[in-house]
This record gives sequence, structure tokens and C-alpha cells, in this order.
Amino acid sequence: MSVTLREITDQKHELKNFFENFVVNFSDRNILREIESSLTEEILFVGCGSSYNLALTASRYFERVLKVRTRVFPAGEVAFEKTPKLEGKLAFLFSRTGNTTEVLLANEVLGRKGFKTVGITIEENSKLSKESDIPLVFPIKEEAVVMTKSFNMILLSLMFMADTISGSPIGPYRELVEYSERFFDLSWRAVEGIDLKRYEHFVFLGMAEFYGISLESALKCIEMSLTFSEAYSTLEYRHGPKALVDEKTLVFVQKVVGMDEQEKRLKRELESLGATVLEIGEDGDIPLSNDWRSTFLRTIPAQILGYQKASSRGVSPDRPPHLEKTVTL
Repeated sequence: MSVTLREITDQKHELKNFFENFVVNFSDRNILREIESSLTEEILFVGCGSSYNLALTASRYFERVLKVRTRVFPAGEVAFEKTPKLEGKLAFLFSRTGNTTEVLLANEVLGRKGFKTVGITIEENSKLSKESDIPLVFPIKEEAVVMTKSFNMILLSLMFMADTISGSPIGPYRELVEYSERFFDLSWRAVEGIDLKRYEHFVFLGMAEFYGISLESALKCIEMSLTFSEAYSTLEYRHGPKALVDEKTLVFVQKVVGMDEQEKRLKRELESLGATVLEIGEDGDIPLSNDWRSTFLRTIPAQILGYQKASSRGVSPDRPPHLEKTVTL
């Protein structure tokens, strides 16, 4: 079996085990109290590639739940000091392997500016875990070049952390995790039912937290299947990008609470232009709660799509051209 496929499929069972054995114990860890005591009115989130998409998505949820301002930057902009003035005292830096050059340089820059840095990685012996002020190492094993299950597991953990700090109810997470196995199966069947050879253009649309998910979804399809893929905030797609829509376009829409009428109009419009539209969310083609806490599940359909499209093209998702697991400069 493909390493990438195995790690995508792992989530069907690992999400529940990870939640029960790691996430729910966050409140008992000193690291949560250390992060909580370091929260300020503005927090930085920094990453590259999938880790940037993860940083963006987590930052939106922190703003929503903790009522703080967040700023998100590609690590290269921080590393080479091309950002506006940086304020605040806490920064989350994301690197799956913990050895990404721009993230390590950004950690140094932020340290010099007086920030306390939280190094988020899955590699305990990485440079980021050793050089950040608060290393947050997740017990996740991921070998593939393409980031899949670790994205969702880290996101689940950080969202749960934000709700724990804010005192928000955490019961919905248990319900979502219980549903994750069924959601995986529904996603697989939905993608398997598509004649993927028809489509040469994938589009992913979502708002707020779901926008970061859409960016990550497009990236998965690019990395695994080498298919032209784009992501936009949902209604922004009508302002120019829809010029590329034709019968070879497959659009995924992340449904949002209170947007039913706008989503229906958009779907009708895109279908009139020849596109095929699938909706993820309540009453969608792939059913899922529209609660923002469902964000950690929402890349799964695109991960499956990227793998299935790669298979239909005879492309190996384990060996994406020009890519490496750790990017160094």
C-alpha cells in the first residue's frame, strides 16, 4: 500500500485513539497552563506550506474562541524580517519535522524581539523542539512527503486547547470524533463515485476557518495528483476566478451556518457554467456538522480526492516531483 494512502486511511481509527489518549489530557499538562499564562492581546502564528495553512486555520479559531487578535505570516517573511512591526509576546511556530529552515530562522528572530515561542512539531529531537521556548511535540508518526493525518490531529488538539482555556464546552468534540469513522467512509464513497478522469481543475471554497481548510485541500491535490487546484473564500470566487469554470471543473464547497441561500445561488451559478459542485456540511453531499469545531475533519475528502486522482493519472503520491519532507535553504 502507498505510504500516503496508509496515513490518510490511518485517520479512520487513529483520530479516536489520539483524542482519547492525548487530546483530552491537555488540561492536565503544565504546557497548557504555560501557554495560557503567556496569552496576550495579540498572538502570532507562523508556518510554511501545509504548516502555514494549519497556522492560519488555528489562528482563526483562537480569535473566535479566545477573543484575541492574531496575525499569521509565512515563516520566510518573519525569518528575513519583511513583516510590519511585530507586537505581542507569544508566537506559535509550525513545522511538522521541526527542521524547516525558515521556521527555525523565524524562531531566532522572534526570540530576539522578546517573543515566547511555542514550537509545534511531531519530531521530539528536532531543532524546533530544542530551540523554542515551549516545545509542543505531538505523538504522531508520519513518514510520507505529503502532510495528511498530522494536519488534522494537530488542528484538533489546538482547537481543543483554545476551548479548554476559554471554558467552552468540549462535548461536541467527542461527538465529532465518534462520527469521524463514518465521515471517512462517506467521503471515500463520494469521491469514488466521481469519474475523476473528467476533471482537470479542482476548486475549494470556504469561509473563516474553512478558508484555511480550502487552501490545504487545494495543496493536497496539487502535491499528490499534480492537478491544477485553487482555493478562495466562498463568495470571492464569483469575483473573477469563475472565468476559468467549465465542464472539467470540480468544486468543493465547505458549508457555513447561515449561508444556505448564498450557497444555493452559487451552486446554481457554477453548475450553469458546466462545473460539478459537491458540498461538505449539513445537508451536503458529504454530511457533517457546520459547527466550526468540525474544521479538523474537513480536509479528509480532499486528501482522498488527491490520492484517487493521482491513481487515475498513474502518478505516485508518495513521490511528488521536486518536493521533500523537510525544506531547507
